[in-house]
Amino acid sequence: MALSGTFQNYPVSSFGLYCEWSGVQSVTGNYTDVTLKVYLSYYTLEVGARSDSTISINGVSETYTAPAIDDYSSGWKKKLLKTKTVRVSHNADGTKSGVALSASWRFSGTYSGVSIGTITASATVTLNSIDRTAPTVSCSVSNITANGFTISASSSATSDIWQYSLNGGSTWTQFSAAVGTSATVTLSSLSPNTTYSVRVRARKRTNQVYGTSSTVSAKTLGGAVLLSCGSFSADAASISLSLRVTVYNAAYTNYITIKNGSTTYLSLAGRVWSAGTAYRTITLTASERTTLLNAMASVKSFTATIELVTKSGSTQIGSASTCTCTIRTSQANSGPSLSGFTFADSYSTTTAITDNNQVLIQDYSRLTVTPGTATARNGASIVSYSAVCSGVTKSNTTGAALSLGTIGTSGTRDITLTVTDSRGYTASVTQSVTVVPYSKPRVSSVSLRRTNDIETEMQLVFNGSISPITVDGTQKNSLLYARYRYKLTSASSYNSYTNILGSVTATSSSFSFSNLELCNLDSESSYDFHLQIRDQLNSLTSLDLYFVVSQGTPLVALRKKMVGINTPSPEAALHVVGDTRIEGTLIPDEIDYPFDKPYFGTCSTAEATQVKVVNCPGFELKTGSRIAVQFTYGNSASQPKLNVNGTGDKFICSTDGMSVIADIWRDKETVDFVYDGSWWIAIGCLYATTAYYGLTKLSSSISSSSTTLAANSYAVKRAYDRSSWSSISLTNALAIAYGGTGAKNAAAARTNLGISATSLYNGTLTSGSITFNYGNYNFYVIIGRPNSTASRASLVVPKIMLTTSAVSFQIADESNYKSFNLSYSGSLVTLSIQGGNGQINRVFGVN
Repeated sequence: MALSGTFQNYPVSSFGLYCEWSGVQSVTGNYTDVTLKVYLSYYTLEVGARSDSTISINGVSETYTAPAIDDYSSGWKKKLLKTKTVRVSHNADGTKSGVALSASWRFSGTYSGVSIGTITASATVTLNSIDRTAPTVSCSVSNITANGFTISASSSATSDIWQYSLNGGSTWTQFSAAVGTSATVTLSSLSPNTTYSVRVRARKRTNQVYGTSSTVSAKTLGGAVLLSCGSFSADAASISLSLRVTVYNAAYTNYITIKNGSTTYLSLAGRVWSAGTAYRTITLTASERTTLLNAMASVKSFTATIELVTKSGSTQIGSASTCTCTIRTSQANSGPSLSGFTFADSYSTTTAITDNNQVLIQDYSRLTVTPGTATARNGASIVSYSAVCSGVTKSNTTGAALSLGTIGTSGTRDITLTVTDSRGYTASVTQSVTVVPYSKPRVSSVSLRRTNDIETEMQLVFNGSISPITVDGTQKNSLLYARYRYKLTSASSYNSYTNILGSVTATSSSFSFSNLELCNLDSESSYDFHLQIRDQLNSLTSLDLYFVVSQGTPLVALRKKMVGINTPSPEAALHVVGDTRIEGTLIPDEIDYPFDKPYFGTCSTAEATQVKVVNCPGFELKTGSRIAVQFTYGNSASQPKLNVNGTGDKFICSTDGMSVIADIWRDKETVDFVYDGSWWIAIGCLYATTAYYGLTKLSSSISSSSTTLAANSYAVKRAYDRSSWSSISLTNALAIAYGGTGAKNAAAARTNLGISATSLYNGTLTSGSITFNYGNYNFYVIIGRPNSTASRASLVVPKIMLTTSAVSFQIADESNYKSFNLSYSGSLVTLSIQGGNGQINRVFGVN
């Protein structure tokens, strides 16, 4: 380390550059002003001005013009060429090394027999360190009051600026400029009951570097602090609030407020307590108890916030202190009371039957419950009246009568009336009611028919049951109506009812009726019949049965020369409606077929003979004649003909005018023919085409070019099993639009489909990166080696795997690997080499 020195460069003897440097330091600025003087040392010299001379200090360079020299006087001289000063900043700790100094001057000539170009002299120096150490500072707090305290600070070095912070160093306030190693300040305008994070910093006089103390926490005195509070019952006969409180100043007044969230429930008068920490007990007055319970009118209990505020006169000292506790009520002390209720069947129709509105008929009586007097307590109010019976619930908020409607279950049923107050407490009263079981009249069997199913006389028989309604041992139910009416099915309205109640045999629970001569209904007409049965609930439970009386139908109807079975109006000698079954033999005298009689013939004509002669006794040739012919031999003749029983040679066609092909039938085959007036049409002998289904002759050849033959299973199997396809060539290529390639060979197929591989990189890439086209390829093939001597390996990367973020890949074997990242941006893909000892050799793009 130094603040001055010299360096030189003499190419010949004492001819060359001689440099002197010196430094002037600023302790407070933490820098050194370095001055460099450049001299030219020579004996005698004649040289022109040099405009390319340079001087440099710590990287700050300057090119200047050195003056011309013409000096032949004797003796060595040093001529000053340039002086330059540069300010060099030191490191934060005051050190500075590696300060480069240099100078150059171009001679471009020969001196003492030596050819000399540009002379450069340089040196690197380390400057003296500057003291940048901060003083060690400490602080303490004393004399704490409600509005302030005293801060005492000390420094390990003489300091000239002293500052304090009350927020841990976020902001600073200067309190002294006295030169020394300690300072004191007293603060008097702080907030009571407030915690401050106190720090002090002092500036070292010699280098103006600040030292900062650690943080000291100090809290000003203030209002009383509420440490804990006990839970209590607000509806107890006497309420005491127990608080544990620390009081700092016995002259202050303390105010307690009870809150639910932000809502104030009760504010208590101010109290003065002695200084110190102790339990303080507050007993609420009757008025305060009432105020609290009224505020709790809608809650059973809540988590209360007990707030303590300290004041000096009307001025609050510090901030409020709070704690929480549970304030509760109980069902026993605050639940509502209920005097009872009355109930009744409010439906006049059912009470007229029972003569007692305290008894209900299942499903039909209408239950009404009238609440008695309900009283809420301790500030609450009644908010709901609810009655329930057998699963039916009704409620209101007024206390008016509750209509539960019908009750669907019988027996002794409980009616419970419940009142609910604003806190959610309830009171209930239960009474029992008798529900008489009941169901509407039922018919277990009924028969309505014509006598013998055909007469005008009607027969009606039925049996059924009713529900007894017994009240106080007395049966109250019986049949009210049993009657019928009818109308023609085609009519729009019924006639008047006919009452048959007097003919019904009835008990308290059952009834029956039988009349085989009920009424007369025209047997030639159809009627709608309505049977109605009602008990004392009348229309509420009416049983209505509807029937259709069909027209009378005789089993056997005898008419002139005609007999009808299941029909009154036969239309033939024997007219049967329905399925017919005959047991025994039906021997017809002669059957007159409504269609042409079919024929069967045989033919033994040789296979190659064109005219096939058929023998069929009794055959008659006419349009529509049908014959089945059994051939002894097949047919190989073209355009064959058929001659049945000498009726003439007629061409055999598969369709109108088109002869059947040879071999259309085989030996012993039976073929159906129908004569259309010109040709014999062979049924089922149409051959298949590309447009129609039909018969096709099979071939076992795998080299056939026929368009009328189809390959049999043997040919298909041989074609499937063949090991070489080199002999197969396409006559016409399948177009790309239909799933083909549009080509007859592999090379043309690849061209048509646009399949090609493009070389994107060829070389040896072990570090750095390469880029290649992104948009024109569907995937990339990357070839490389896990190390320089390993076999090449390839990696296929689909284009869809590339993203704008780098994705890692690698080529590896059991011992070595080469990893790289792929990403794209715009139209370029970047391959960036990562770890491993391998290399990337080729990249191909495949579309």
